[in-house]
Amino acid sequence: MSQHTRVLLVDGDGASATALLQLLGPAGYETSHAATLDAAVRLLARAGADVLLHSLDTGGLAGVARLAGAAPDAELVLLAGAGQMPMAREGLRLGACDIVERARDLDSFLFALERASREGRLRREVATLRARVQAAAPESLVGQSPSMMHVHELVGRAAASRVPVLVTGEAGTGKDVVARLVHDLSDRAGRPFVTVRCQGTDAAALEQELFGRGRGGLFEAARGGTLVLDELRSASPALRARVGMVMTDRVVMRGGGEAPVPIDARVVLTARTDVAGPPLGGLDLVLGDQPFLPIALPPLRERRSDIPLLVRHFRGRAAGDAGVALPALATETMSSMMGHQWPGNVRELEHWVERIAYAGSGDSRASAASRAGPGGDLAHLDSSHLTLEALERKYILHVLSQERGHQSRAAERLGIDRRTLYRKLKEYRDEGAPVQQAG
Repeated sequence: MSQHTRVLLVDGDGASATALLQLLGPAGYETSHAATLDAAVRLLARAGADVLLHSLDTGGLAGVARLAGAAPDAELVLLAGAGQMPMAREGLRLGACDIVERARDLDSFLFALERASREGRLRREVATLRARVQAAAPESLVGQSPSMMHVHELVGRAAASRVPVLVTGEAGTGKDVVARLVHDLSDRAGRPFVTVRCQGTDAAALEQELFGRGRGGLFEAARGGTLVLDELRSASPALRARVGMVMTDRVVMRGGGEAPVPIDARVVLTARTDVAGPPLGGLDLVLGDQPFLPIALPPLRERRSDIPLLVRHFRGRAAGDAGVALPALATETMSSMMGHQWPGNVRELEHWVERIAYAGSGDSRASAASRAGPGGDLAHLDSSHLTLEALERKYILHVLSQERGHQSRAAERLGIDRRTLYRKLKEYRDEGAPVQQAG
């Protein structure tokens, strides 16, 4: 673990420094030594270091502050003698990560150094992964809120690993986007990316689709790439257990009792969570005791600070599609968006922004789509003079009209679940609004 860790020892005591360097070299560390703070700063500017081992006899607390500023990415470990522990504890506040007492045994010293080395590596890896995700996120995973920054970090970790991934979140939070981003940032990018919608699929057809019969199924088709199983918990317990065995054994048995076929597919499970629902459901049969990386996507109402970023992103895309410059969004409209609950999350917001953008630009898609029924002429809506609730009602009734009263299809287009749509339609009926029925 320590072979590539660069340690700079800052110690003005030549005898002490020689003894420590003779200990660190055989332990596998790349070592350098500076007898003064000036020499240490020059070495850091030229070659850098992963761990700074600083004797408090050389510069005291002023040296701690100077070294922390000269190498902010390095882990700073303080070497304290008798009577220096109060000073060393103050050094922790100035940026040091650990303290080693000179009187402790050598094993304790090496353990502290290895811990600093490991923490430094982890911190640098996380920073690298976060940078990779943020470079890819502007067009896929938009958001700078603390919860989304955590998601970015988890996506980076997932992309760098080979363990199964479980992505959970409410409808419209972007589970499919995260699954794709994990694949695209991994060493499997460019290989097959296969998605299976398990919910609503006939059990026998799903089993044959996954495992194959006579010819290979999707586990084999995803060889070298990623297989996304969406809502696998809706499948039968027997099928979920069989998927779990394939993930554990890394072989698949086609239907008809043929010889086992080795597989190499990274599995990503996606599962929708309701506000009060369990996060895993029946996926325990699949995951069992094997390690997996969970990524829980926050609902939009819990990261409202991202709404302006998302609106700007979706408006920019809509402007490019429509080939026009969009007028500025009214402050009142943005305030309404910030206060809305967004039961359909990012997908619902995306639909709203596109609808308002096309309406404001006079795009033919908005006017052509608005000619049917009680939704009104959305192409001529002035969104700055309507509340978001009024726009929502018009848009929901408009989409329901386009789908000829079919609530399931309308809910899917709106990015909300059918129960939410049913509740809203009941409110509209109670208020006297005409609501189209299927038929």
